Amino acid sequence: MRKALEDNRDYWYNRIDDDKVQRAVEYSFKAELYETALLSYNILVDLTWTWTYVSAEYVLYSFDGEGNVTNAEDICGMHPIEEAYELLRKTENGVSSPHAEGNPFTYLKVMIPEFSEAVETIVEFWKVFSNSSIRNLYNFVKHKGKPLYEETEKLRGRKLMSIYIDDEECPSDIRDVQKIISVEKGLQELIDFDNNMLFPYVEKLLYHLKIAVDPSPLTFV
Repeated sequence: MRKALEDNRDYWYNRIDDDKVQRAVEYSFKAELYETALLSYNILVDLTWTWTYVSAEYVLYSFDGEGNVTNAEDICGMHPIEEAYELLRKTENGVSSPHAEGNPFTYLKVMIPEFSEAVETIVEFWKVFSNSSIRNLYNFVKHKGKPLYEETEKLRGRKLMSIYIDDEECPSDIRDVQKIISVEKGLQELIDFDNNMLFPYVEKLLYHLKIAVDPSPLTFV
């Protein structure tokens, strides 16, 4: 985000004498940085589910030396790296989104009531975020491809050709029917989302997870 908002991006590329081409290059780079930020923010949201589920499973179960569940007691002590690695991979496989059928969060609230506040934090956030423009655009980019950007399209100039049938214009270029958004508006939306929604959510969730897990301090020898 910081790089996308910088006025001076000369270190990305050599400046071009043609001002119109230069601005087009600048907006193209800004759009790439914006998409990277968009994906990163949404991945962070998805990871918050993993934090919660893995934390709860870790508290709920104890495992034998082969990674099998032995009983529903708190885990004591530390595991060897290889064993901990395998346990974490197995637990991660149980994570799903809060709205998915059979998602584990309701189960966690019943089995481990101390995680109720963390689960409620996720659910309340998801109710608002799941249908937001930021999430919808993320899903669009992930499943359907890149959008066009108003800023670069304005600099592109006239179309090479137009096709009319019965006085109605038909697509002559894939750009005619691509989704189009504004990179400047998108960046501002991400800034507002980060400041007013995402950061408070993550901060609150980590607070509740810390209380629920109650981690012991590490002692270094």
